[in-house]
Amino acid sequence: MSIHSIFKRQNLHVLSLGALAVVSSFSLGIRSAGDMQPVSLIQAGSIQLPGDVDGSGKVTVQDAIIILEIARGYVQATPEQLKADPNKDGLLTLDDAIAILRELSL
Repeated sequence: MSIHSIFKRQNLHVLSLGALAVVSSFSLGIRSAGDMQPVSLIQAGSIQLPGDVDGSGKVTVQDAIIILEIARGYVQATPEQLKADPNKDGLLTLDDAIAILRELSL
């Protein structure tokens, strides 16, 4: 792998999103996955766009940050946010935030 291939636009995009996730995690006080408290999904139907917990109509980095805040227990999820569970496993966790960031980096 040459030094030039490391700095391709796509790689820089992935690295910047990864750095944002790490900084967000530390700013929220997340120390390990063991500290995460999953939030159960309210059985009230589904939202049209999985992962859109802020209701903006698109999935963004802000949605990942909100999921981290909910998973950490800083805020309580609304029923609409719980219906936007990205992987439909019934929980809003760190894995959901990472999945959003991974999808955004593509």
